[in-house]
Amino acid sequence: MKRISILLACISIACIHAASPEVSMVADPLETYYSLTGKTGGQPAALRFCGGEAGIAAFSVYNSSADTMYCRIGLTGLNSLKPVIREAVHIRARLGQLPADVLPEISADGVIVIPAGENRQVFIDLPTNAKPGHYHGTFTTTNVMDNTTTVNPLNIEILPLTLPEKHPLSIMTWDCSLRGATDAGRQKILELLTESRVNAFHVLERPELKDGKYDFTELNAMLAVLKGKGLAMLRCAAPPRNINVLTEKGYAEYVEYLKLVIDNVKKQGYGYDDFILYPYDENVQNNFFAAAKASKAADPKVMVYADPTTKATPEEMQRLVDGNYVDYFQYNASFFRDRGDIVKPLMKHVRYNTIYWCPVIQKRLRPHSFYRQMGRSAYRYQLHGVGYWTSLWMADGKSMPWDDFQGKTASPVTIYPGRDNDADSIPSRRWRAFRIGLEDYLFFDLARQKGNVELEKKIDTAVRNPQSFAAANALKNEITNFLMEK
Repeated sequence: MKRISILLACISIACIHAASPEVSMVADPLETYYSLTGKTGGQPAALRFCGGEAGIAAFSVYNSSADTMYCRIGLTGLNSLKPVIREAVHIRARLGQLPADVLPEISADGVIVIPAGENRQVFIDLPTNAKPGHYHGTFTTTNVMDNTTTVNPLNIEILPLTLPEKHPLSIMTWDCSLRGATDAGRQKILELLTESRVNAFHVLERPELKDGKYDFTELNAMLAVLKGKGLAMLRCAAPPRNINVLTEKGYAEYVEYLKLVIDNVKKQGYGYDDFILYPYDENVQNNFFAAAKASKAADPKVMVYADPTTKATPEEMQRLVDGNYVDYFQYNASFFRDRGDIVKPLMKHVRYNTIYWCPVIQKRLRPHSFYRQMGRSAYRYQLHGVGYWTSLWMADGKSMPWDDFQGKTASPVTIYPGRDNDADSIPSRRWRAFRIGLEDYLFFDLARQKGNVELEKKIDTAVRNPQSFAAANALKNEITNFLMEK
């Protein structure tokens, strides 16, 4: 009897170890909130993308056994696409739950750990330069305890339609980490920015006053890094601390300072369309008005940037337009919700009309319903650009990007540094959603250019009202089919 019991126990243990991971394709690969326990529903494993589009997918891997499972992940048959496999990592975000937001590449051994009765998600990034065609592969999961494996089909179609490489919008994120990073770390951050179509860069470097002369060495180094990448937004346009721009003497000194700045930037090979003066942040009061006026006095061809909040008065906004002192207005998103009456009369007089968001506690916000909507909002309000604060903020000693409860303040990152704040840079689901929203804009704009009244009505409804991921995907497929018609 004792031998039988031992035998049954061994059989039982073997059965537990032999449990195969249960896999389903996630219906909304952008969703960060889902239960860690229990199996999640799925959808057929078939994907359809255009060239230049951010192809993404996610699989849920469930451990139905009573033991922790070490599960090796693999993709077969898709080597020519060069997909990147990522593990969706949960973090603690203030005022939120446990969003599975961070998307580090899966470990070199391809193994993820799944506690008993729980699921984990695996996120897949597809390249944007894949050749058109049908690709047939499999998503495989193996329990390393006994090599029991599940094989799930993954069929991908890359359509013979390519999104424009250059985005018509001016896109920025106030990213400040380029300043703190160097070499490979800086290059990785820049790649993550540009692959999501960021083409306007917040440049913080200022010339130093040495022996009565301004030294532009640090600024020029950053200008060299950013040359050809897009618009350089120069915060060194702010008056130096020893200059009071509101006095006659200070104003005159400031004009001469700006002439030096502008002349230096032009010597670095930047044209007037390649840089913009950014004297003050979220300010259109008297000091900004004086600074903007001085900028045009220094060089009438130079562009000036302003990002007013809803505290700005109609008079402050109007005088900038009347004097042609501002070329790029980036309005806080609340303008269009609360004070559209101020914005609309000004828009026809300004070269760039754009929108920005600045939420303090960002990681709790859902990627699809918040970050994806940024590009759609630009289309809805017929704007020239979009931005939000921030992408990657280097360690400041006050916040910990991977855990909002470990610091004094919540970290607003959408691109994460490595766990040890090293040179690594890791995208988030929210970062992917931001890019997909910008691609929505491209699909909508292409449909508008080709002309389809019924589709334009559907697009107008979509940008005014929240859509589910499935509905957004269905609209994109309808637009794609229309664009492919001869």
